[in-house]
Amino acid sequence: MERRALKVGRYTVELTHEDKRIFPGISKGEFVAYYQTIAPIMLPYMKDRPVAMHRFVNGIAQEGFYQKDAGSYFPPWITTKAIKKQGGGVVHYVVCNNAATLVYLANQLCITPHIWLSKIDTLRYPDRMIFDLDPSRNNFRYVCTIAQRVRELLQARGLKPFVMTTGSRGLHVVTPLKPIHTFNQVCAFARTIAQEIVHDDPKHCTLEFYKQQRKSAIFIDILRNTYAQTTVAPYAVRARPGAPVATPLEWEELADLRSSHYYTIRTMQKRLETVGDPWNGMARYARSLA
Repeated sequence: MERRALKVGRYTVELTHEDKRIFPGISKGEFVAYYQTIAPIMLPYMKDRPVAMHRFVNGIAQEGFYQKDAGSYFPPWITTKAIKKQGGGVVHYVVCNNAATLVYLANQLCITPHIWLSKIDTLRYPDRMIFDLDPSRNNFRYVCTIAQRVRELLQARGLKPFVMTTGSRGLHVVTPLKPIHTFNQVCAFARTIAQEIVHDDPKHCTLEFYKQQRKSAIFIDILRNTYAQTTVAPYAVRARPGAPVATPLEWEELADLRSSHYYTIRTMQKRLETVGDPWNGMARYARSLA
């Protein structure tokens, strides 16, 4: 097996099979290098949050799987958090607080790390609220319209919303919160916002969970605002051709954006050099739902 020892901060990560094709035309080495480069910007959004790993050990041409439990083979310097499962037992979640952990996960072909909306010291009190806008058809431009409507309603309630592409089909509207409300309270608040939007535009928007019943409507998914649910981490790669990235945006960028997978691992560095990180410092805007 081809191996290379890579020093990342205080730790050494052993990289394997860097020539392996993970995406069409993109090697594992290039993919791992992206996560190493993006780590300083990405890690503040992942810090102290349990991670669910979406892994594609043979590349995206084959089916991936989700892994929540850190394997016994994970190095001891990787932080984990033991969380009890509702049906009994314990899951040892990875907590990605340094670049070496992020690079290690990438080498394990965790294409997309998904994170909790709460931190390990306040697991039942989220500090983010999310609206996942998922189009049923190729109507991304209208998804942008709905995102702006979510923004207006949140701002009217004194909150500060942020927006990002999912790297797949839709958009996420994310609002930082003070971790003082339960998941049930946050989800109920989000449902009120979503219901108002659906009431005003039932032709284009829906809260219907089942895809076959949505027709062509945009699904406003507020169910991620429940305990132990996860969402794609900002700047995470998605398992699609071209290696698109879940990309934080300025609100003004929605006017010209044509797809959720516009930015990729090969264009992200130039974007950051041009516009920086639009979510930088978002935590200082955390508010109460009151």
